[in-house]
Amino acid sequence: MKYKFRNVVLGGTFDTLHSGHVKLLATATLIGDRILIGLTSDSFASTYKQYKVRPFSVRLANLRNLMSLIAPEREVAYVEIHDPYGPAVFDPRLEAIVASIETAPRALQINDERAKRGLRPMEVFIISTVRDGYGHTLSSTYIRRVLERPESKQS
Repeated sequence: MKYKFRNVVLGGTFDTLHSGHVKLLATATLIGDRILIGLTSDSFASTYKQYKVRPFSVRLANLRNLMSLIAPEREVAYVEIHDPYGPAVFDPRLEAIVASIETAPRALQINDERAKRGLRPMEVFIISTVRDGYGHTLSSTYIRRVLERPESKQS
């Protein structure tokens, strides 16, 4: 199958995997031949998360397992990122970036940084928000909060 882009990038913390992550990753596999996933380092995640995320090694293993289910035949590379941009600002091979509505401004910043470096901007694909049955936006933070509620811990 011929894909629209040879190299697609996306990034995130990928702490508690959920259907929003599946949508983000599946979108990347629908448009790109090779997928580069930037996974935040533990130290970088601690600068913006209000809770302690799972260790990098656990998040990476979970992400690899999920990608093997979504697109087992696809070439996927993983890179640990220590800032909001990762290799997206300097890798000239990258042609497209997939982002959520929440992270779309960061994708635009990345393209601005690429322009400053004389690189072509990437095409930006923004996925819509995924909501639970109550209309709440799904996120790892939201899921963690729900699971930590006292009523969630009752048998």
